[in-house]
Amino acid sequence: MNRKEIKAQVVQLLSDGVAKSEVFTRLTGQGVKDRLLAYFIAAHADPERCRTNRGHLIVVRVIAWLQVLVGLLAGYAVGSEISAVAGLIVAAIAVAISLLFVWGFTKNNVGAYNAYLILAITQLPRQFTDFAEHPESTLIGCLIGVGLFAYIWYVRTRIFPDFNFIAPKKLNGKYVFSE
Repeated sequence: MNRKEIKAQVVQLLSDGVAKSEVFTRLTGQGVKDRLLAYFIAAHADPERCRTNRGHLIVVRVIAWLQVLVGLLAGYAVGSEISAVAGLIVAAIAVAISLLFVWGFTKNNVGAYNAYLILAITQLPRQFTDFAEHPESTLIGCLIGVGLFAYIWYVRTRIFPDFNFIAPKKLNGKYVFSE
């Protein structure tokens, strides 16, 4: 089987109530690597978990929409130092990237959560560049960034408990899943 067929099988079996470890056992050796199969299983957002954590998911979406607004304003401010057209172009790029996160969070896509976490980690050192000039505002911004990172991580672990950082959990060389 190819990737699409395996992914469809994973979704179907998990929707039918088959345990994740059983799905992994059934589909191992069917044409995809175990790592990819484990990723498909771990990336499945259980509807019951989504219902249980509905409030957290709404907060994540609100945060994403606020970042669209901040991206629009900051992108235009940065780009408008060059020209008005550049401001619009930079703002459009910032909004497009932010809207991808909105879409991913709305669809409960683990890739959106992982991308957000990776971007937050890579941007943290850049936040300290103005620390000598503006220590208070820089510290506040960093605390907000770390707080958002921690909250997104928390929500991701509640919706997708079978991930370590960005890969499915592995214990003693075998993939493990919550049931």
